[in-house]
Amino acid sequence: MKFLLEAGLEKLAKWLRFLGQDALVLKGPINKRSIVEQGDRVFITTSRKWERHLKDWGISYLVLPRDDWEVQLCLILKHFRIRPTLLLSRCPYCNTELELVNKEKIKDLVPPLVYQFGYDFTQCPKCQDVFWKGSHFPRMKKMLRDILKRC
Repeated sequence: MKFLLEAGLEKLAKWLRFLGQDALVLKGPINKRSIVEQGDRVFITTSRKWERHLKDWGISYLVLPRDDWEVQLCLILKHFRIRPTLLLSRCPYCNTELELVNKEKIKDLVPPLVYQFGYDFTQCPKCQDVFWKGSHFPRMKKMLRDILKRC
């Protein structure tokens, strides 16, 4: 699934990326051109005022309630039947697909304890950030479980 989210939904986009979804955030004004330029994506908005325009333009969309990103995530997961698994296959910052990297390759890019105890190292080929499963991973899984309880 490919998504285009309106500005202001960055945290939601980040969590969609954690789940392996292709999620871009629209920077700048919302108009037909800015949405269509992003290709065949489902537009995610919190504004009902765009609904009529999106229908007229033939753009796939979903209107979410404002303010609660956890409820928004639940609604997207249910509506699009997305499996709630932390794939961690996309860069949470730029949306690029991550590449597996050998631990030796990133030795100088991570703290010594991360190098020693981290695992499943990946790197973003675009922004060069390095990611790994460390002590934060179980907390992310717990957070996702807690969010799913609200669904």
